[in-house]
Order: sequence, then C-alpha cells, then structure tokens
Amino acid sequence: MLKTLLTLACLAHAGIAGATVITSQDFSTDPVLAESQTAGAWYTDRYAPAAFESQEFIGDGRLAVTISADDSAAGRPAYAAGAFYNTQGRKFDLGAATTVSIDFYIDPSFENAAGRFGGIWGTGIDAGGAVSAYPILEFFDNQFMAFDFLNGGWIGLGLPTGFAYGEFVTLSISLNTHTDQFTYSVSDEALLTGAANGTVGLADVILQNVNTDAGVDRTLYFDNFVATLEPAPVPLPAGLPLVLTGLGALGLAARRRR
Repeated sequence: MLKTLLTLACLAHAGIAGATVITSQDFSTDPVLAESQTAGAWYTDRYAPAAFESQEFIGDGRLAVTISADDSAAGRPAYAAGAFYNTQGRKFDLGAATTVSIDFYIDPSFENAAGRFGGIWGTGIDAGGAVSAYPILEFFDNQFMAFDFLNGGWIGLGLPTGFAYGEFVTLSISLNTHTDQFTYSVSDEALLTGAANGTVGLADVILQNVNTDAGVDRTLYFDNFVATLEPAPVPLPAGLPLVLTGLGALGLAARRRR
C-alpha cells in the first residue's frame, strides 16, 4: 500500500508523462516537397520560395529557404501580385502538436535592417477543428516579434539573454491547453505568454521568408525542426492530497523517533 501511495505521489509531482515526438528533421538531406497539401511533405504556403533545400552552412547540412527578387510583387503572376504573397514559405502538417521548435540563424545583416525577415508560424485549431489562432515568431526591427492574432498586430519581445548576431537561436512556440496560453521562447528563454483562444493543437507549421514589393534576394537558414505532443496530465484520485499530507506527517514522525 505504501509503495502504491509513493508511486502516486511521484505522479502527482511529475504531472505528465513524456512528450510524443511527431516529427524531428535535421535537414541533412533535401526535405520532401509538394505543391499542394501532402502528408509528410513541405507544401507551398501562399507563394513558393525560390528554393527550400538542404545546404552546407557553418559545417552542417541546414535548411536553406531562399527568396528571389524575381518573385517580387511585379514579377509574380497576376493572382499573386498582392503583398499577401510576399510571405513565401512551405507548410508541414502535424495533426495537433503542442510544441514546435526550430533553430534559426540570425544573420549579421539583419542588424538595423528594415523590413521583416521571416521565422516560424503555426496554425492552431480548436476542439471542433476550426482555425483558432496563428501563433507566429519572427525576427525584425532588431528584436524577436510575436503576432497578436486576436488584435492583428505585432508584439515586440526584445532579445534573450546572451543574444548575438551571427549565431543560431532556437525558436519555440508551446501550447498549454490547460491554461489556454501560448509561450513564445528563444533559446529556452520565455519572452511572452499569451492567450491561445481555445486552441487544442497546432495542425501545421510554416517556415517563411518574407519578400518585398520591390523584391529581395535572401536565404534564411534553419535546422533541427521538432514537433511534439504533450499528453494530458495523469488523473489522480480526489482524496490523494489528503493522503499525501498524511504520508508527510508519518514520515516526520518516523524521523523524530529515529
């Protein structure tokens, strides 16, 4: 009996079991691509970037997401001439992830440069499968930015401790379904926690490089993409807190007798 109660106490402390890895990609080889929605492939979101491929960069195979000045607003087909299609990337279906993370190289050329560069997006869905949120974490204006999907604006997050240009950082968006909140983190430092609008999971992830009306040639480098699903907390008996309190008292009494 005591062993069982101690096991329950450990579960109460742990809260949940380990997360399930939905996908883990190191981009040492070219990712699988598709033009339309395809399971297990990176498919076009809005407008396809000029390249989405593995490249050797700083001693390892990385994902290179390249945009071209040829794909400016003036250079695109008529249906994609609007600024909406300046956001050029690819999407990967996840089902219902609760955390997505990826390494992102912050190029020294980003410092004091105008305009958005790119980053990681998610599509949140509610319990009915409808779109509930678009959590976005990007870098521009010399800081990391999160998109306020409820009010339609950007929130400046500043820079994490020890930040330096010319290095990879880890971008992470985590969903807590119990508090209904997203946490936006850079290199394991939480920079913002905000409302998730009833989101139960991230149906997909999008990697974007943002072009301009005039057009720009630029490559963003990503690496080590991971999406995970956190299981629900282990349900515990309603009376367990009282039992644990009693166990604590018994343990204290035993120590006093010794």
